[in-house]
Amino acid sequence: MKIKRHAKSTLTAVEMVHGDTLEFFLRNGRCLSVELLDTKAEIIHTTLKEPGKEEPGATTVYRFWAEFRIDGVNVRLEREVGTQASFYQPWEFGGVHIWLDAVDAIFEFMQETHAPCRLQENCGHDAPSRRHARLALQEASLRICPELVHPWCPLPLGGLNIEDCYRGEDCWLGAYDGASAHGGLDINHPKGTPLYAPIHLDDQFLYNSTEMGNNNNRWRGIRQWDDHTTWILTTCHMTHLTVPEHSPLQAGMHYAEGAGVWVGDAEHTHFGFAVLDHGELIRLDPWILFWQMYQDFA
Repeated sequence: MKIKRHAKSTLTAVEMVHGDTLEFFLRNGRCLSVELLDTKAEIIHTTLKEPGKEEPGATTVYRFWAEFRIDGVNVRLEREVGTQASFYQPWEFGGVHIWLDAVDAIFEFMQETHAPCRLQENCGHDAPSRRHARLALQEASLRICPELVHPWCPLPLGGLNIEDCYRGEDCWLGAYDGASAHGGLDINHPKGTPLYAPIHLDDQFLYNSTEMGNNNNRWRGIRQWDDHTTWILTTCHMTHLTVPEHSPLQAGMHYAEGAGVWVGDAEHTHFGFAVLDHGELIRLDPWILFWQMYQDFA
């Protein structure tokens, strides 16, 4: 199947099936052709007694890759998850940044019990049950969005550290308890750490809270961009909001105190990121936002 997308002011998120070709048009009219050929994943190291079965404190490091034909050239993009390499740089081809966010092959040995992160189900009789690869793309001369991305929390000097992702495991898709892909990015910091709006937000509110009887305070911020894309940002474990709910926020506004409710083994904030575009909600690695923050403010 051919998928057509045009570079716009915000990054493009797309999920593909083997054999799909993405035609990504740059602003100058040039088209980058990206055909998905194959995807695979494998465990590099694990302390699990039984692969795929969670064990408290277990660790798993794995790799995944996707084979593409990009503008007629066969290319293999490979990622490692659960090490410092989780915080990767995008590839650049033909003036386009490409983030290889996920492949569904990791769920041959991983579960999805620690927040949604798996690729979407497919429709149609002849289609595979799940899509195979998830990408984010943006014209390399453009930012991921048309405004500076303010630090969401105080940025660790020199970049994010895998050791500070809860127990060293809870990066995006990291192996929680050795066997469940983590649906967010955890950053360890003390109770009371300020959280700031990374971008202007049209609306924001708690969708779970201890006052509602939930075991956590979970917040959602929404931005509708002029290019008709909507971004949804989430944070969990805040002690309290510092602004009224459903009030718009300017980038950099202090909206909550983090890391203080139901944090488990380490005080931390859980960050989430999703893009609603072409009628599909696609969850992405919050690292992409932090990558831009480091570009803008480090």
